Amino acid sequence: MKRLWWLVVVIVFLIIADQLSKGTIESNYQLGESTPVIKDFFHITYVQNTGAFWGIGQNWSEEVRKFFFLFLSSIIAFGVIYLFIKTIKGSIVQSWAFALIIAGALGNLIDRFLLGYVIDMFDFFIIYQQTIYRWAVFNIADACICIAMGLLIYEELFIRKKKTVKEQ
Repeated sequence: MKRLWWLVVVIVFLIIADQLSKGTIESNYQLGESTPVIKDFFHITYVQNTGAFWGIGQNWSEEVRKFFFLFLSSIIAFGVIYLFIKTIKGSIVQSWAFALIIAGALGNLIDRFLLGYVIDMFDFFIIYQQTIYRWAVFNIADACICIAMGLLIYEELFIRKKKTVKEQ
């Protein structure tokens, strides 16, 4: 039970940090405005993402986007919350991963419900031989989800594998 409350605090903290960072960007930047933090590598850039990760679905009709991103995302978020509660006494890595997914999903769902798009701002890229190789612009919520996926992959490849080998 102690783990559950600690992770709930982390979830709330991450959602607040995500929303504060998005509010700060929206208040202080014009859409598309970019400020270099590390020249030729990392900028803060104000982007409104009407699609999913990497902009997938941003050209869909508004009705389809609303259904897909609000309804289905809400169902998925509740499913992850269910898994989080169901597995809270299990692996600590899995608990942290589900907590990060919940924080990320809810952080972006708040934007979708209130704004109809997600605010992104972290813009990483590399310039090599006059070509710009750019990663998708993202936010704290997106980072939480990516870190969570990394944790789940780590657990599957290294932790569960060790347990299976020991049991044989």
